[in-house]
Amino acid sequence: MPSEYIMYLSILLVGSLAIGGISVTMIAINNSMEDRAIETNMENILQKIAEAIYGLKESSQLQIAQGATTLDTHVMLSIPEQIQEEEYKIEVIISNLTYSLKASLIDNPDVSVTVSLLISPSSISISGLIESTGAVPRVRFTYDGVTSNIILED
Repeated sequence: MPSEYIMYLSILLVGSLAIGGISVTMIAINNSMEDRAIETNMENILQKIAEAIYGLKESSQLQIAQGATTLDTHVMLSIPEQIQEEEYKIEVIISNLTYSLKASLIDNPDVSVTVSLLISPSSISISGLIESTGAVPRVRFTYDGVTSNIILED
């Protein structure tokens, strides 16, 4: 009788450990999938902003080629204020070879996505920061007759 009792307790313990292990695994998978969904949404937003930068750059350079001596134009952006109830920011990262856009969560900067713009720093200056809760996010192109600048601003 005592050996059967110990056997039943052992089976109950093994079952409990198995259920606990499965629960921990499912929670980890769920968290991983949420991070992937956030990263995918941020990457889509960065691609949209990159398209706005390229379009503004091309149209402005065409105006400069046609004789414009100064320019100050902008494109308004329509970006969501939150991604899965998380606020985020978008910033310009510069390296020796190219500019990149980086989106990261404000509360958890480890969740981030970077998209290369493939624009050389020697051809134009790009800078700025957009927070998802900013009033009017936009991409602005300025030209003063000598230098061209693209600025991300709220």
